[in-house]
Amino acid sequence: MTPGLPGTGIGGLFYVLSALLMPICELWRRWRGEAGGRGALVARQFAIAVGAVAAMSLAFWLLDSLLPANPAGARAAGATFLSWTLPIRVSALLVTSAVLAAVLGAVHLLRLWLRIRAPRTAVR
Repeated sequence: MTPGLPGTGIGGLFYVLSALLMPICELWRRWRGEAGGRGALVARQFAIAVGAVAAMSLAFWLLDSLLPANPAGARAAGATFLSWTLPIRVSALLVTSAVLAAVLGAVHLLRLWLRIRAPRTAVR
């Protein structure tokens, strides 16, 4: 939810979390004996997700080091730039994560509700 940084919203967070969990899911499938052959795809998606996290971390680090140490009001109070921007970044991550959790939860609840309401056909 930080303006100007692609991949930091709900869609980017969903992609990064999904791509970071792909190796675990692939190992689980292989352990259960399901068909493999997706190793290159999993590695590629995982590498993209790690690169996105690294790029966002680098961007935040550069912004913290290049911008003035603190604004006039915070300078008078003795606060550093990092000390007053960190809560903004943490709250943005929490809000984005909460929205993502709410959307995924609603989708799963709706899926369960539709499964319960669906008419059952007899198996012959």
